[in-house]
Amino acid sequence: MSANDTLTTDRTLRRVLRRESHSPRTTAMVVSALIVVIVAGYLAVEAVLFLVGAAPLLIGPGALLQQAATLPEQGANAIVIAIAAVVAIIGAVLVFLALAPGRLAKHAMTVEGEAGVLVDNGVLASGLAHRISSEAGIDRDRLTVGVGHRSVDVTVRPDAGVPLPLDAVREIGERELAAYALHPAPKLVVRRGRIQGDER
Repeated sequence: MSANDTLTTDRTLRRVLRRESHSPRTTAMVVSALIVVIVAGYLAVEAVLFLVGAAPLLIGPGALLQQAATLPEQGANAIVIAIAAVVAIIGAVLVFLALAPGRLAKHAMTVEGEAGVLVDNGVLASGLAHRISSEAGIDRDRLTVGVGHRSVDVTVRPDAGVPLPLDAVREIGERELAAYALHPAPKLVVRRGRIQGDER
């Protein structure tokens, strides 16, 4: 395989991994487009009715503009502020959806030096909990593992009076995460949970 073929394959693989690990904005785009189409269609119908001299469906364009211009004079500032706030919130949501990465609950696992396998965070959490449980001798029911994009939280709930080997749990967890070779590599956080049976 030539260097160009390898470069093309790497580029394609990165593109596929990014597409599969990020949430598409299809729903938000369809909803936004549908709202724009409905509003534009309504305004077009009102304009046509106004031009042919027919009665408007709700309110004609001229009357609408006149009412909008006289709202502040009528003391309806609260209505204007409420409409502006709703429009601002919708705009902020759309900007957030456009700029936010929208990551799915998956990590890329490095295989032979290349990130080529996507693994669900739930599968990672289950595998990590199993490894810690078997190596540290902790009952699986006393372990809670949560895998996020940037961190892995391991909470161990001990029985009353039973010593808790947090350092051993941390070492096992870090070794297992290193074996997974995740990209991006999450940070491991190990904490002591509430003692089993303690209702306070």
